[in-house]
Parts: sequence; structure tokens; C-alpha cells
Amino acid sequence: MATPERYDESQIQLLEGLDPVRKRPGMYVGGTNARALHHLVWEVVDNSVDEALAGHCAEIVVSLDADGVVTVTDDGRGIPVGIHRETGLSALELVFTRLHAGGKFGGSGYKVSGGLHGVGASVTNALSEWLEVEVRRDGYVHTQRYERGAVCGPVAQVRPLKRGEETGTTVRWHHDETIFDRGVHYGVSTIAARLREKSFLVRGLTFRFRAAGHDEVVFYSERGLADYVRELNGERVAMHPTVVSLRGDGDVPVEIALQWTDGAEERIFSFCNVVNTVDGGTHVSGLRRALTRCLNNAAYEAGRLKKDRGEAFEARDVLDGLTAAVSVMLAEPQFEGQTKGRLNNSEAQGAVQSFANEAFSAWLVEHPVDLKQILDRLVLTREIRVAQSKISKKLRNAATSIFSDSNLPGKLADTLDNPSVPIAERELYIVEGDSAGGSAKAARDSNTQAILPIRGKILNVFGARPGRAFENAEVDSILVALGGRKDAIGKAIVATLEPDQRRYGRIILASDADADGAHIGNLLITLFHELFPRLLAEGRVFLARPPLFRVSLADGSYVYVGSEEELRETLKARRRNGDHVTRFKGLGEMNPDQLRETVFDPATRRLAQVTFEDVAQAAETVRLLMGSDAAGRRSWLEETAPDAEVDV
Repeated sequence: MATPERYDESQIQLLEGLDPVRKRPGMYVGGTNARALHHLVWEVVDNSVDEALAGHCAEIVVSLDADGVVTVTDDGRGIPVGIHRETGLSALELVFTRLHAGGKFGGSGYKVSGGLHGVGASVTNALSEWLEVEVRRDGYVHTQRYERGAVCGPVAQVRPLKRGEETGTTVRWHHDETIFDRGVHYGVSTIAARLREKSFLVRGLTFRFRAAGHDEVVFYSERGLADYVRELNGERVAMHPTVVSLRGDGDVPVEIALQWTDGAEERIFSFCNVVNTVDGGTHVSGLRRALTRCLNNAAYEAGRLKKDRGEAFEARDVLDGLTAAVSVMLAEPQFEGQTKGRLNNSEAQGAVQSFANEAFSAWLVEHPVDLKQILDRLVLTREIRVAQSKISKKLRNAATSIFSDSNLPGKLADTLDNPSVPIAERELYIVEGDSAGGSAKAARDSNTQAILPIRGKILNVFGARPGRAFENAEVDSILVALGGRKDAIGKAIVATLEPDQRRYGRIILASDADADGAHIGNLLITLFHELFPRLLAEGRVFLARPPLFRVSLADGSYVYVGSEEELRETLKARRRNGDHVTRFKGLGEMNPDQLRETVFDPATRRLAQVTFEDVAQAAETVRLLMGSDAAGRRSWLEETAPDAEVDV
């Protein structure tokens, strides 16, 4: 009989100092992957930005060395170095070695700050192999060094400041490779994009970014969020020429920028105290309500809608095709989690709604040409919604099953019409090539898995108007297979894909494990990002990860490997010469048994969910990959190819 596992006071552990961060990095930076690694940079940069918000910093310089060393320098006041009365330690040491230590908890150090929790600098220190900080203040240069979060010695007063030498802080570090995933590294384009974003949020603050092997880039904005929205819409067709730019300096400072495009999706980028609130929050709710009210009133006054007939814009009409940015500054922001994804302050909703109601209404009166063009866009959107609602109602009232639709693409090998199998368990495989489609039909489970083969490289829909995109036969086939339909409403071609008409719970994109297959995968991801964003947001889209090699081992068994590097490691680990390696040229080269095991069987297949945490970053990634900026795409691919993630 096994001895019961002992559990008493000796099993209780107390993690002191920065040990909790090193033990559970996911609680503080969201994991140990590349995204988490970049949090080390964001935390230090945000501290410098807080100095700028307080009016004491005009320039921030970020440097990335070839060996992965990051340096952040600002010309702020410099972190205090005096002795803290309660602890007897230097304030500088407290900031870098104690969690929840800082000048952002309601004292007079900062009126507004993104560093609410006071853990940023200490977390970066805790997750670094070493970190050095230099402070220029009180007439001297002060330094201190840490290794894996531990102090190497007291704060040292190195020398007096030189004549004309500015005050400020410099933080330099190298991340701890024993904590982060193997091979992760900083992305030049990722850091540049974040610094560019910050420059739009703090007008007049200069960011300089110096990366080894690249020219220095400078980010500076005079018009703030208006410049940001204009850049976001750079490859889209704007429905009115002027970007709406609103700014208020009340008890809760608010800045808003808006522009409607011919796109099909809503894109609202929100910030609080210069922190990107990727999950929105109360400030976004306030903006949505204000826009709906203002534009309904404007439509009634212009005679474009009849209030006595019950005509009105719904929020989805107003938000369709909108690119917007909203920023608020709060003395006591309340975020969800250390990564600050969602703002919870109720006063933010009221402040944004009240300000936007007044300021946007006045803007519309002052810009009659833009008003007409915005209303033209919204009236058409409303007409399409009403027409789609009638179509959807007709479809819901129809007695036929969605699995017996005679309009389905002829090349679709659908699942069996078995009422006992719920939609959530049905999967649509979009497969590259007719030959692969033939093998896939033999490999699938026809009760739950459908096959839709596509020929060649599908249309790049980035920047294309949604109606025109569905004129493409392959794109139309995907729409219809999913359960949607397209209709001509006036001069517009619109697609309808209602949740209750969806025919599958998952969509799996299966292409060859080579460069052409990766390109087709990117085209398909772009298609779903641009035309069916809700499916991505709900986590319903996946990439199949078919193997590139099959290694037949000397003992009669075999293994599949997905890359040449994995193949080398597999063969090196075995140190055997009797192994036979087969390279698959594509899905069509695999027999049904091999496809079933590697692509279709839930127990053995490899799938990667296509999702995104940061809407702005996802949009920028799609723009870089599929837009017209060839130089930017080349740079992005060169730096991300070694460890690119499917997590868009």
C-alpha cells in the first residue's frame, strides 16, 4: 500500500522579493513567449512615458543591440535615489527590487500614469539575466546593478554631472534566457510599431529607436490620434476626406479621432494613460453610445431618417467601417489584470459620452460635406442591414435543412446530414489543390468533417471592397460553404453569414508545408480577417500543421516531423543510419492513412488556432504581410521568420 503524501507546515513556501515573478512569470507578463519578452520593454518605456505625461520628459531613446541587450534612456527627472524612510533603502533600489513600489499610488509624484501597479521596473529586473540602471539627478550620476533580480551592491554615486548634461534615467538589461522560451528574440518591427503608437498618444514627445543593422527611426506626432487614424486607413478607401479630431481637457482629458471607410468591420483602438486597452472598456462604451446618438440626431435634422416612422441607426450601423481611436487620462485607472487589457472606471464612460456628444455634434455642423458623406455611408449600411434581416428571417422560416442546400459548391464534400451531430462538432477543411482534396475525402470522418478544395492561390482580399471580393468564385464558394449568401441590394453586393446559419463550428485551413503553402495560408487568414472577422474573434479558425517528413525507423516504427531543423534533431538524437526519410511534396503526395493520422484525427493531428490578443497589432501584421509596403514586409519577415507564431 502506497504511503500517503505528506502535507504539513513544511510544505508551505514563502516567496520573497522578486521570487514570485521568476517562479510565475505568466502572472506578470502573460507567459514566456516572444509577446511576454516584449513586455519587459513596454514596462520600462511606459515609466519614461509617465515622466513625459507629468511634463518632465521630451525625448525617449530605445536601443536594441545585436546581442539582445535593450537600453531605454529618457531626459526626465531621474528616479529618486535618496533613502526611503520606512525601509532604509535607496528609493532606486526599492523601485527595481520590490513589487508594488513606485510613485503612482496617489502621491504627488504623478497625476496620471499607466504604471498603476508599480511592478513594471521590478518585473523587468526579475526576468533579466542582468540589469543596470543609471540615474542623472541631484547634480550626480548614480548607478546600480542587479543579477536575476538580486542587488549586486549599493547605489553608487559615480561622478558629478557635466556642464549642460541633462537629468534622466537609463535602464540597460539582457533578458534571462533560462526563463523565456528557447529562441525568442525582440522584433525590430514590433518595437517600432509600439513606439510609433506611443508617439500618437503623447503629442510632442520624441521617440528615437536604434536597432543594430538598421537606420535610426524617429517618431513624433503633432496631431496625435488624427495622425494615427490616418495611418491606419492608409490602404483603405475613406468615405469622407477629413479625419474627425476631438480633444477635451476637462476633469477627465479625452481625445478622439474618427474616420469611416468602405471596410466591413469596426476598428476601435482604445487607450487609458497611454496604455493600449486591447479589450476596450468603459471609454469605448461611452464612445459607441455618443456616436449613435449624434448621428441619429444629425440624420433626423437632415431628413435622411424619419423619426416618426421609427427609423434609426443601430450601433452596428454606425460602427460598420469605422476606424476610431479614443484615449482618456485618469488619476486612478482601474484595469483588469497586470497587462491592463480592459478599463473598468465608470466615470470614463460618462466623460467620453458627454464630451463626444457635444464635440462631435459641433464638428458635424462645421463640416457639412463630411456629414453628408458619412450619412450616405450609414444610410446604405442601414438599408443593407434591414434587407439582410428580411433575408435571414426568410431563411429561418424555411423548412429545409441547412445541410440540404442545393446552392452549395459542387466541389464541396459535405458532412452527412445527421441531425444528431451538432454544428459545434462539424469542421470545414479548406484544402489546397484538387489532388489533396481527393485524398482528404478518403481520410476524413464524413460524419463531422467536410472538404472544400481550392485551386491555386486564392484572391488577396486585403484592401478590396467586400462586395467585389465575393465576385471571386473561390471566395464565393467559401462564403456559401460556411452557410452564407450574397445578395444585390441596390448597387451594392452584400454577404450574409448569420450565426444561426453557420454550418460548421470550426474552419481548418490545410495547405502544404512549404513556402507556397505558407503563402496560401496567409491569403486565407487575410480572407477571414477582412471578411469574416467574427469567426476569428470567436476562435473558430485553425491552421492544420501537416508534416514535412516521415522518418521510418529501423525498428519498424515511424515518426512525423514538421521542419528540416526538427528532422536534424530527430536524426541526431537517434544516431542511427538505418532510418529512412520521406519528404512530402504536399498534401496530395500523402496517402489517406497518412493524412488521417496527421491532419484529420483529433487524437494525433496538429492544429494551431488563429487568434489575436491585440487588434491593432493584428491589423498591422495583416497590412505588412498583404499590403503594398514591400520594404516593410521584407523587414518584418526577416526578423520574424526564425520563430514566427501563428498567433496573429
